[in-house]
Amino acid sequence: MRTRILSAVVLLLACGATVHAEGKPLPLDRGELDRRVVKIVYESALLGTEVFNAGKHDECLGMYRGTLLAVLPMLDHRPKLAASVKEKMDKAKGVKAAEGAFLLREALDDIQHEIAPGPKPDPKTEPKVEPKKSTLWERLGGETGVTKVINDLLTVAIEDKKVNLLRDGKYKLDAKGMAHLKKMLLEMLSEVTGGPLKYTGKDMKTAHAGMKITSDEFDALGELLVETLKKNKVAKADIDELMKIVGATKAAITESKEN
Repeated sequence: MRTRILSAVVLLLACGATVHAEGKPLPLDRGELDRRVVKIVYESALLGTEVFNAGKHDECLGMYRGTLLAVLPMLDHRPKLAASVKEKMDKAKGVKAAEGAFLLREALDDIQHEIAPGPKPDPKTEPKVEPKKSTLWERLGGETGVTKVINDLLTVAIEDKKVNLLRDGKYKLDAKGMAHLKKMLLEMLSEVTGGPLKYTGKDMKTAHAGMKITSDEFDALGELLVETLKKNKVAKADIDELMKIVGATKAAITESKEN
């Protein structure tokens, strides 16, 4: 209901004109046009923040897009600003609703900050829309964050005798081998945590066949992973979620000493 009301306000502010005493519409000057644009984007940003924080990302995205479509023709006298707004609108078409809403909110802020009369709003008090990190992959920091976790983990795991990563010297990791290992770990973690990368390696049982990885060695690596995640300031709930996923692979990776 509130978004429909805002849409009506947008149309009224965008299309309304000063009316002459004889009933004929008078053209708006640029100053009045700018004031109306600022009011439109401010009201949209204010309500959009509330809608977004309620988890209605699609609704927020649609409202922001409708607002920008309404005001874009009124930015014809500001070509650089109009081009920037159009670029953000195009980018928002190919991403998730939460990220798209964040992009379009930036466009609304750009409009307000450039043409609002008087001093620019204080960013410390201005309501901001932050995209919600909905997948574990995103909460781990995406490709950048997960790559750092992998690098930190392997640095300590190679030196830890309890982990025995190189299997008593049987395996040698040169630069090419290390790069491949990191790539496989990144793809695997992406696939199991909702990331965009697909795992292209062998299944866990085949990949670790013959390595004779013991239960204790698996657990030792798990402990290092937990420590590494904490070091990278990953939330406890996300650590617990990831460790459940990792733990589910234990049976496929480990072998008894008799085998």
